[in-house]
Amino acid sequence: MACDAGASPRHALLAENPNPEAWGKPSLWVITKDLWYYVPDIRERWTRTTAKLQLDAEAVARLMEPAFPGATVTEVARAKGGLMNTNLQVHLSNRAQPVLLRLYQRDAAQARIEVAATRRVAGQIPVPSLIHYSDDNPITGGAYAIMEWIEGERLEIVAPTLGRDDFAQLGRFLGQTLGAIHGFQFDRTGFLDEELDVAEPADVGHSGLIAYLEHCLMAGRGGARLGEELTSELLAFAERRSDLLDTWPGAPCLVHSDFNGSNILVHQRPSDGDWEVAAVLDWEFAFSGSPAFDFGNLLRPLLGDVEVFAEATAEGYRQSGRELPTNWRRIARVAGLFAWAEFLDRPNLDAAWIDDARKIIGSTIAEPDARDWG
Repeated sequence: MACDAGASPRHALLAENPNPEAWGKPSLWVITKDLWYYVPDIRERWTRTTAKLQLDAEAVARLMEPAFPGATVTEVARAKGGLMNTNLQVHLSNRAQPVLLRLYQRDAAQARIEVAATRRVAGQIPVPSLIHYSDDNPITGGAYAIMEWIEGERLEIVAPTLGRDDFAQLGRFLGQTLGAIHGFQFDRTGFLDEELDVAEPADVGHSGLIAYLEHCLMAGRGGARLGEELTSELLAFAERRSDLLDTWPGAPCLVHSDFNGSNILVHQRPSDGDWEVAAVLDWEFAFSGSPAFDFGNLLRPLLGDVEVFAEATAEGYRQSGRELPTNWRRIARVAGLFAWAEFLDRPNLDAAWIDDARKIIGSTIAEPDARDWG
């Protein structure tokens, strides 16, 4: 973890002599044959939908007390990343390594899902160990957790500095990580409870997507933000293509549901300098569904536009023993429509979120590459 003290190639800018510094960072130049594509990281344009919580050292010390009685807080710094919750790096007088103080700003039920998922996958997937959790606290009133601090950088920050071999290393590692996550299976799809059982069955296939789009776009706020024409095109596309969601092989599995460069910490091994995944963070939205959802999330721009990364991710996934359908990328893009519809229906949404949602949805439903359909 690090501290503070879009567009797809079809819409990208081309240059013979790329100069990423001129465009600001994070950004990425994607090499395809003899062209260089500039792809901005879409998340960097997004603003938080909830204000960060403000805590002084005394308040932080009160929250540390159950796990570290009598310890003195010597330093507090904001952890980078995150669009919803507040994360702080905390240094204590009686502990050599810092800890992460995570203050949840949504329903405690989602926090409990994160705790349950982190405990379930520990030992098979790199995650921070949980030191303390409570459904409420005397400072902000909400749920909070104290976790192990993991050294590393968010993948979305590191990506602009990587070469082809680096992307290939990380892609294979992430594919294997996804294979391990998807090895936790269920007998049906749906939303999980704090025991990580399917408490609320849900259709996340053809019928489920159509119903969810109608809920978010027609009954909700999404349609007005997307525009009448694009809304109509999206609904027609879903009727035509969402049956693909039912074709991914295998049983329902654990889906991280927010598996992207902002929630993946990476670092270089001191022994050989190779890149590897340090930790997978933020499991609040985990559910039982199809692997397509995690692939769709990971392979949004910018990472999804790096061919060597996408192919290496698929290679690593197959190496883990998991099966990928031939048109897995197209299915993943269709699954991603659930998330974009949810974004568009949120009560507090700035123009950057809406603009990116429109671009990605438009790109998805354009069906530009027939090979992806299998």
